[in-house]
Order: sequence, then structure tokens, then C-alpha cells
Amino acid sequence: MRGVRRLLAGYACASVAIGLPWPLLVVAVWDQGPLVAGLTGAARMAPYVLLSWAVGSIGDHVRRDRLVRVTLAGRVLFLGAAALALAAGHTTLAVVGAALAVAVGTPTYPAIAAALPAIGGPQRVRATELLVTIEVAAWVVGPALGGLLLAAPTRPWTLAAGVALAALGLVLSTGVTVPGPADRAPHAVAGMLRHVFGTPAARGALALAGLLNLVVTATGLALLPLCLGAWGTGQTGFGTATACLGLGALAAPLLSGGHAAVRGPLAMGAALVLVAVTPVHWVVLPVLALAGATGVLVESRATGALQDAVPDHHRAGALGLMDTVMVGACLIGSLVAPALVGLVGGRVVLLLAASAVALTALAALRSPYDARDDRPAARPDPRGAPAVGAARVG
Repeated sequence: MRGVRRLLAGYACASVAIGLPWPLLVVAVWDQGPLVAGLTGAARMAPYVLLSWAVGSIGDHVRRDRLVRVTLAGRVLFLGAAALALAAGHTTLAVVGAALAVAVGTPTYPAIAAALPAIGGPQRVRATELLVTIEVAAWVVGPALGGLLLAAPTRPWTLAAGVALAALGLVLSTGVTVPGPADRAPHAVAGMLRHVFGTPAARGALALAGLLNLVVTATGLALLPLCLGAWGTGQTGFGTATACLGLGALAAPLLSGGHAAVRGPLAMGAALVLVAVTPVHWVVLPVLALAGATGVLVESRATGALQDAVPDHHRAGALGLMDTVMVGACLIGSLVAPALVGLVGGRVVLLLAASAVALTALAALRSPYDARDDRPAARPDPRGAPAVGAARVG
């Protein structure tokens, strides 16, 4: 597992790195009007929606370790270009560079997630949970650290810090061997889409991932009227509440265990109900962290279900499609939730979100995906790299 740990650590560094620039970039364009600021913020999410479903299949046709290193090197390159552009006063070019750093990295997560059933061995479920924790937490931690760097002494070094962190991720991933699939699909994207949409388990995993991200987005927006109204904590309290919800993802590995397919949705639903009915702000903060952590368990369950439902030669593409579904659900939630909150109120939205995620436990009882570490690993790669322990430091 040493090679797997290095691979995950490298991916964590690179994921945080591409989140660092965005608070600074939004501040840099703020005076150009809300439309430009909004487009700048959207530039971080757009590559996932537009590209992940298609480029994820690259990991089904090449050695996945080489793909990971090439994409990490691309992040270093484009973050460096963004840093130079911003230093020269070309803000638009800096935004483009940061967006390209995101875009070039879209095949990375699907490639790693697709390889874990083979290289994770008996710890594949644990490794998948750690990968999903990294993916979810980095989405919050990157901009959070970027926000801290907005202080005057450190602001000029924000993008340089991103470049350094991405470079560290590249160094950590070097020497870890992750072979590609043993069989190559003749029709990359089209074949993957046919298989995924023709397999009930795969469709269910995508639906669960989309629902979860819709619920989390709606939950974050539903907290605002409660902080401004019933809880009386204002915008500062809203920032604290959303930070607890997002950073709670880091606690997910501590909560993993058997029957997570049932416990995760029920625990998350119960946490959201408690948030909805609690009149005291400080009480809900640890509960929001619990909701964030259990949300990662639910997403890990969906990822594991998709890993099992799709053959190795389509797996990276399917996980790229899942990326598109998840980020697309976040975009839909950010558009729909404010209107829904205005119509029925924040508490009702939280109760609806709790009901939606808890109902997925019923589906888990019918077709359980329990977070066990005793499921068989993927079959060996006939080209010579053993499936179990294929990740090594060489």
C-alpha cells in the first residue's frame, strides 16, 4: 500500500493546488462587475461538466501512471502560466491559465479511482474512501487556503504556492506503477456510455452521486437564511457553518465500517433533520461536520458501486462521467436551491434534503454495497504487473 499512499498524497497536493488561485482571481476581477466575477467562479467548475465525461476514457487506453504524471505536470505548467500572467497584470489570461490547470487534470481522478480495485488489494475499499475524501475535501480546502493567503503579505505568493504544491504532487506520484486495463475497449466513449446506461447498478451509482451533491449544495444554501434569521449569526456565522459542512469531509475515514451503505445515508439524513430543528447555532456546527463526513461515505459507496458495475476497460471513463454528474448536480443545486429556499424556507429545504438522502438507504437494503475490505481485487493484468500490489515504488 506504500505506493498507493504516495499516489493519493500526490493527488491531494495537486487537488488543493488548483483550488488555491480562485479566491484571489475572483477578487482581482470583482471591480469588473458581477457577470465577470460569476464567470470567473464558474471557470473552476466548467471543465468538469464539459470534459470529464469524455476525457475520463483516456485512462482506459493508456498506462494510468503515465496519464496521472502527465496531467499533474500539466497542472504545474498552467498554474505557472497563470502566476506569470497575474504578475504581469493580465488577469484574464491568469483566469484562463487556472481554468486550463483544472481542465488538464480532469482525467486524473477517474484514472486513479479506476485503478484502485487492482492496486488496492484487500484495502481497496479503504483506499477508495481516502480518495473520495481527498476529492471532496480539496474542493473546500484549496479555496479556503487561498482565502487565507489573501492577506497583504502573502497575496503575491498565492499562485506560486499553488505551483509548488502541484510540483510536490508530481514528485510524490513519480515512481508509482499503475498499469492500464488489460483489455482495451474498441469504442472508448460511446462503448462506455452504452455500458453504463445499460447497467442498472451503474445508473444507480450515478443517480446516488448526483443526488448527494444536489443535497449538499442545497444544504449549504439553506443555511444562509437560518444564519441571517433564526440563529442570528449573520454572514460570519454562515461562513463558519459552511466551513464545518465542507471540512467535515476530513473525518470520513474515521466513520467508515461495515454497512456504510445503510448507515451513511441514515446518519446524514438524521444530521440534517437535527440542523433543521435546532434553534441554537453553536449546537449545529459539529452536526454539520458529521453531515459532511457521512456525505463522503455515501459518495464512496457510489464510487465503489460504479467500480464494481463497470469492467476495467470502461472504468475510468465511467468515473469521469460520474465527475460530470456530480459537478453538474452542484451547478443545478446552486441555481434551484435559492428559489426553493425563498419559496418554502431554509428549514423545509433541509428536511427535504434529509428525506431524499435517507431514502437511498432503502435502495441499499435491496442491493447493498457494504464498505468491507474482503471483496476480491480485480483480476491480474496479463502483461506482467500483478493486480494486487501493482502499485510500487520503483
